[in-house]
Amino acid sequence: MAATPAPAPDAAAPLGLIALNLGGPDSLDDVQPFLRRLLGDPDVVQLPWPFRQLLARRVSRRRRPESQANYAQIGGRSPIREETTAQVAVRPVVAMAAWHPFADEAVADLRAHGVARAVALPLYPHKSRTTTGSSLGQLEKATAEAGGPELAAIERYPDAEGYLRAVAERIAEAVATLPPERRADAPVLFSAHGLPEAYIRRGDPYLDDIRVTVAAVTRRLGLGPRARLCFQSQLGRQRWLGPSTEAMLDELGAAGTPAVVVVPIAFTGEHIETLWEIDIFYRGRAAKAGIAHFARARTVGSHPAFIGALADLVLAAARARGWA
Repeated sequence: MAATPAPAPDAAAPLGLIALNLGGPDSLDDVQPFLRRLLGDPDVVQLPWPFRQLLARRVSRRRRPESQANYAQIGGRSPIREETTAQVAVRPVVAMAAWHPFADEAVADLRAHGVARAVALPLYPHKSRTTTGSSLGQLEKATAEAGGPELAAIERYPDAEGYLRAVAERIAEAVATLPPERRADAPVLFSAHGLPEAYIRRGDPYLDDIRVTVAAVTRRLGLGPRARLCFQSQLGRQRWLGPSTEAMLDELGAAGTPAVVVVPIAFTGEHIETLWEIDIFYRGRAAKAGIAHFARARTVGSHPAFIGALADLVLAAARARGWA
């Protein structure tokens, strides 16, 4: 018996777009609950439930004063919600993994506007269970509980042309801020958010995706051996991907390197890891190590080439489902 053909998609029905990101505290009072939710996420801290919850409670309480002080230095809150919203050219619906608006809030928003189909767009170019996996998992759970909308998910785009062009142009802008005599030989440190090595051994594709982007941008700019991959934001006592960004800065300073460019390669918008960890902490670390000139590439943010890449990805995902 022949299968009944699926109904043709209704071209007039609204199509939703859900931008997925990590999220960040909206105030200093939100810092501890934000950290507790982040560290309690089973995709981020891959430990059995009782140990994960105990760790989340203890670490969020212990780190609260330091984290609040760090956020106070960048305005008392994270700008990531506004950054993510600005990256979505249509009426934006944003779902954050670790702070408001959460996936269920985004789903409720879409359903209230009659959206039955939506493209899920992670603002993480590099796939990882800790980021893409966590965000998509929360979104899929929320849509299942609410009875829709139907989702088309984008999972990775480390070599998207517009993304690579935007990263390369941000690096060129940063290099141009160095003294002319330092621009041709300053090391370019691609600083990616770190992960425990155990996650990679268990098959997380994050490191491979990061290497794809770094290699492509290195070729595009002709950086050669000036390009170095390093990792930041280590937490806990597990062995993390290395070398760390601070160790790399110390090494370059000890070698007498006069200038350096730091590129936040795993971040598409400004957050505590760029505005405080790189701009304040690493800049100070570089100065202490004797590096006189420190330049930081901006995140791709709303760079036209990056936004164009996102639009292409969304359109391709919609067309693959027959929605466009």
